[in-house]
Amino acid sequence: MKLSIDSTVTLNNGVKMPLLGLGLFRTPSGEVARQAVRCAIEYGYRMLDTARVYCNERSVGRGIADSGISRDKIFVTTKLWQTDWDNPRKGLLDSLERLGLDYVDLFLLHWPFKGYEKAYLELEKLQQEGLCRAIGVSNFRIHHLQALEKAGAKTVPQVNQMEIHPVNTEEELCTWCRQRNILMEAYSPLGGEGRLLVGDPRLIGICDYYKVKASQAILRWDIQRGIAVIPKSVRPERILLNSQLYDFDLSPQDLEIISDMNSNERRNYDPDKIDSRPKELCPKLIEEQ
Repeated sequence: MKLSIDSTVTLNNGVKMPLLGLGLFRTPSGEVARQAVRCAIEYGYRMLDTARVYCNERSVGRGIADSGISRDKIFVTTKLWQTDWDNPRKGLLDSLERLGLDYVDLFLLHWPFKGYEKAYLELEKLQQEGLCRAIGVSNFRIHHLQALEKAGAKTVPQVNQMEIHPVNTEEELCTWCRQRNILMEAYSPLGGEGRLLVGDPRLIGICDYYKVKASQAILRWDIQRGIAVIPKSVRPERILLNSQLYDFDLSPQDLEIISDMNSNERRNYDPDKIDSRPKELCPKLIEEQ
């Protein structure tokens, strides 16, 4: 499969989205986030993924501005937090102000908190206004997506962002979304902070054969299956390594070996229990300087 760092996938509304991006979850605001963004863009990344609740949108925007790359060459995603469920328009406008942008390329509902159906209907309006080029969801299971249609949604989500990695492949969800032309995007594609899969012995043979690192094999496994990836790092050497995915091609047998690692081991919070998460465990919104 001929792919490059410039490879894109066409969403169901015709918008082209890169297959590789930089995830900015738990990236500290200020110079750390700003430099990570600048570094990623310098290495050829053209997609950045942030969120209101990451509390680093302003720093991400500064990194974009510093890059000197024209706005239309960079695909920017942010996400609506539940505190803005009642007024998604204000939530997006506030995010745009922090990012220093006139629009985002992708605007997602971050979790299926209670009332997500109504919030999604508002996202449809924001897309029609041109404030976001594409809309979608994050952490939505099949029944959540079905509920959107029942609520009167006219727009099939362009993207569903989900925790996907070799021990949590979400095959049923991926197949369901693929049949409906909803792009799956993998966050925590390497397993998540502190629980990385790069040391898993099941990957040793593949890595030795292709002469790649485990992280590269895992990310390549995703994009060869048409799943966009947003690995997170603030270290320049890791940001570069995670982009070097295009001089090898995993065989169908090796793709299957990695897929067979699956044990349905989701590490993040259960989307079906998100409303019952104790308040003290919920992220705190902090305003950047």
